[in-house]
Amino acid sequence: MAPRPQRKSEQPGNEQPRNEQLSQEAIRAAALELVDEQGFAALSMRTLGARLGVKAASLYYHVPNRAALLRLIADSIAMEAIGAIRESLDWRGLLTRLATDLRRALSAHPGAALIVATQNVSPHVLEPVVPAVLSTVHESLNLTDDEALYLLQSLYVLVTGHALAEFGDAPQPPAAPAEYYNAWFDIAVSTFLDGIAARYSR
Repeated sequence: MAPRPQRKSEQPGNEQPRNEQLSQEAIRAAALELVDEQGFAALSMRTLGARLGVKAASLYYHVPNRAALLRLIADSIAMEAIGAIRESLDWRGLLTRLATDLRRALSAHPGAALIVATQNVSPHVLEPVVPAVLSTVHESLNLTDDEALYLLQSLYVLVTGHALAEFGDAPQPPAAPAEYYNAWFDIAVSTFLDGIAARYSR
C-alpha cells in the first residue's frame, strides 16, 4: 500500500481539530484503513483520532465507544455482502451470491476479518433482507423459517471463518497462495449447499 500523505493537521506543532469534518462514515472508513494497514490490535479510539487529526474525545459524539465502533465496521461489511440479494435468484444462487459477496468484502478489508468474526451484526442491517431470503428458500426447500435463518447464519460463519484463516494476521500477508484459499472456499461453500439440498429439497 502506498504511503499515506501526512495531513496538515498531523504536522508537528500544527494540530488543528477538524471536528466539523467528522462523521460516522469518515470514522468507519478511517478505522478500516487503520486495521488493514496495522492490524486489529492497533485499533483504538486514540489511534483513530490521531489518524483523523482530532482528539479521541471528539469521536465519541459520533461513535460512543469502541464496542460501537466494532459494530459499525461489522455492519458495514454485512451491508456490502447483502446488498445484492434479490428474490429473482433461486435459493442456491442467493446463498452463493451472499457467500461470494461477503468474501469479496472481507478481501477488500482483510483487517476487518477478526472484527466480523467476533461481532454480531445489528438487527436493522439483516432484518430488511429476511423476507426475501425466506421467500426464496421456501420455493424449493422444505424447512421452517427458523431452520432457514440458522442456515443463513451458518453460511455467514463459514465464510467469515475462512476469511479469518486467510486474513487473520493482517497486515501480514496470507500464509498460502490465493489459489489455495480460492479452492478451499469453493469446496467449503459447495459442500455446505449440497448438504442443504440433500436434507431439505422437496
